[in-house]
Amino acid sequence: MALMAFREPNQVKWVGVRPAHRGTQIAADNQGMAGFIIVYTVSAGKTLYLTDWSWAIEATGVGGTGVLAVRDAGDVQLYTLAGGALTVASAISKACGLFFPIEIPADYDIFLWSSAATLNVRAFIHGWEE
Repeated sequence: MALMAFREPNQVKWVGVRPAHRGTQIAADNQGMAGFIIVYTVSAGKTLYLTDWSWAIEATGVGGTGVLAVRDAGDVQLYTLAGGALTVASAISKACGLFFPIEIPADYDIFLWSSAATLNVRAFIHGWEE
């Protein structure tokens, strides 16, 4: 996506909350079943500023557990943004708009995990990279 171009270029004139950023807008989504599914990997040398996300799980059979989480470059899970478990065929969803963005370093992943072939997990993330 394009760079945001409507921000005041003269930083001396900046007053209050600025309506844009100096990076590249990121909007990504993915879905899958049974295992790890990468939603987005932060570009090398950049920081992702995550501003909002949505997540859903849908069980078509027995159910299972699904999460939306962040892991480091060594594939170690650091924290969970959303998670839930279903025991019967049903669905749940969550969404979050953040007042202040979460900073995610270069080469980190935002990923989904599904514990079963009968559990579909999906997510959408939005933010920017600088």
